[in-house]
Amino acid sequence: MKITTIIISTTRTRAPLLKQAISSVINQSRKPDELIIVSSYTNNEIKELVNPYGFVIHHTSNKVGPMWARGIKESSGDIIAFLDDDDEWLQNKLSHIEKVFKNTTDLGLYHNLFQFIDINGNEIHCNELPTYYCSVILNKKIITKDNTNKYIRLDINEWLHADYWQLFYNTSSLSALRDPLIKRLDIIESVNLYSDAILFILILSQCFIVLHEPIILTKYRIHDIQTSRKILNGELMEMAIKDYELFNKIIKGSTCNSD
Repeated sequence: MKITTIIISTTRTRAPLLKQAISSVINQSRKPDELIIVSSYTNNEIKELVNPYGFVIHHTSNKVGPMWARGIKESSGDIIAFLDDDDEWLQNKLSHIEKVFKNTTDLGLYHNLFQFIDINGNEIHCNELPTYYCSVILNKKIITKDNTNKYIRLDINEWLHADYWQLFYNTSSLSALRDPLIKRLDIIESVNLYSDAILFILILSQCFIVLHEPIILTKYRIHDIQTSRKILNGELMEMAIKDYELFNKIIKGSTCNSD
C-alpha cells in the first residue's frame, strides 16, 4: 500500500509553518512514499527540504479546491493523507493510517482526533478556547456509511451550526482512498473553503465507510491568520454559501441513501 502526503500552502506568510509541517511528515516512523506540496509561491528552502521525498507544484488560486485537486491529480499513492500548512502530525500518524486501511473493509475516509497547539507549538487545552473549537472534539469512535440524506441542511446557518462530526472534519486529520477522489476531481476543484467537508461527502456519496477514531495523531494550530477565524468572524460568507449549495447538490444525487 502506497501512501502520498499532500500539503497546500496559499500564503507566503505561512512558509515558516509549512517547513514545520513538512518536517513532521518526513520524520514519520513510517515514511511517506510520496510527498507533494502545492504552493501559491516559490521558496527554494522548501524545495530543498521536499526534494528527497517528492516535489513542489506551483499553483496559484484564491480557492483551496483547485490546489487540493492538483495535488490529488499528480499523486500516485493508493492512500492520500492530507495536511494543511499550519498543522503538524505526531510521529506515528502514517504507520497507524496504513494499519487502519489494511484492516478495515470498504474504508474510504479515515479521521483521527487532534490536539490544539499555539503558534509556537505549545499545547492549548480545549477549555482555553471559544466554544466552537471544543465542539469539534470527537471523543468516541464513529463509523458512518450510507444515508447521506441526513447531512442535508435547509439553509446556510443551519449547516454552519450543525454538529461538527456530522458534516465536516479537520483536513489535517483526514486520509482517503485516492481512486474515488480522482473520479470527482471536478467537484473538488470547485470548492472554495471547505476541503474537509467535500472529502467527507464525496467518499460517503460513493458508498464507502467513513471512520473516526479518538486517537490523537494531529496537532491543529490556532493562530491569528487561519482561515477558520475569518469564517467565525463572518467573513468569506459568500464563498461558504457556494460550498453549502454544492454539498447539498452532491448529497441529493447520492445513490447511498437508505431512507
